[in-house]
Amino acid sequence: MTHADIQTMQHCLLAGTHSVTDLVQAQLDQITTLQTHLSAYNEWDVATALSTARQQDNVLKQRPDSLPPLFGVTFSVKDTIDVAGMKTTSSSRSQSHLPPASDDATIVQRLRDAGAICLGKANCHEFAFGGPSFDLPTPPALNPWKKGYFPGGSSSGSGTTVAAHLCFASVGTDTAGSIRSPSTHNGLVGLKPTYGSLPLDGVRLLTLSMDHVGPIARSVADCEKIYRAMAGQTHAHAPKKQSATTVDRPRLGVPKPNWLQQAHLQPEVADMYDQVLSQLDRNGIDVIPLDLPELDTLQTAGALIMMAEVAYIFAADVRKNFDQYGRVFRSRVLAGEHISSHTYIQAIQDQLRLQRAMTLALQDVDALILPGASSIASPLNEVDTFYFLNAPNLNAVANLTGQPAI
Repeated sequence: MTHADIQTMQHCLLAGTHSVTDLVQAQLDQITTLQTHLSAYNEWDVATALSTARQQDNVLKQRPDSLPPLFGVTFSVKDTIDVAGMKTTSSSRSQSHLPPASDDATIVQRLRDAGAICLGKANCHEFAFGGPSFDLPTPPALNPWKKGYFPGGSSSGSGTTVAAHLCFASVGTDTAGSIRSPSTHNGLVGLKPTYGSLPLDGVRLLTLSMDHVGPIARSVADCEKIYRAMAGQTHAHAPKKQSATTVDRPRLGVPKPNWLQQAHLQPEVADMYDQVLSQLDRNGIDVIPLDLPELDTLQTAGALIMMAEVAYIFAADVRKNFDQYGRVFRSRVLAGEHISSHTYIQAIQDQLRLQRAMTLALQDVDALILPGASSIASPLNEVDTFYFLNAPNLNAVANLTGQPAI
């Protein structure tokens, strides 16, 4: 049942074929078994998870009509987000001396209020920026689909915990694709919501201009359930079968061919993208070519803002406590110091202009269809230190403009 979607799992619990305690215990056992092979978690809390599960089993027996919407749903939390009673280390040695967090981040508390059960803190790149790196307290998370391969970053452990069935969902952060990259590489669904739609208190920020939080889950329906809880939109109810609805035929935008050429798509990715567009066309979906702002311009503005803000936050302490940070994080942070204030201000002004241009370009379509990554997953030890700057990052476009992306 740990492999089922949320609705199927909850129906099994209501039917009495399984208990919440058995479900949680099975996932905790799997975490212990697979941790050495996958490095998916930085920390997990057996006692609290099982205590919460037993409480939900009691409610199932006594008051099955008053169950919260996410009862029985286990989740992990990227280790840049506060969970009460657990350390927020951001996978960095520099944070290992800090005490456990006294309170949950708002989004974590909302998930608990909706009935979800937190299992632990998911591994990630150092401060959601420096990875994959082999000199951190926990080795890099691995892709459960293929041994030794990159699971995407920076919410790498979040993707691994869900794909390996070590929880039903995870909460990640996304500055330049860090929710969508591990979702793409692990065959999952990740949502980067509209900028500012979810609260960021209790989250260790990388860059205020582009940071988001959002869910990773196994299906669109599961992702929607988790997002609604994070947004405080849920109400107590037992799961109900969704009724079919009729919607207008969607109009989907695609960039004109010369735009995507700048992304240097691997042949496998380009072929799959073409197959998707052909399938949409065969099914009567309107696919409309769009004139978009130049990809290189979008990439440059986003990269400059991210690198400059990261350096502003971290560079001084990296220089002061050099050995407390991993090699990859240090090199990226200190590279950002070379971006002048004049260049940063220009990038912020470009961001505002590009936001307006992208909104105008998309005004006649319902969504823009892009590949989830420019390349397929690669061996972990072949990932370049500056992989996110080697070619335009398609995922970072939505971070710069603040538009939602899934």
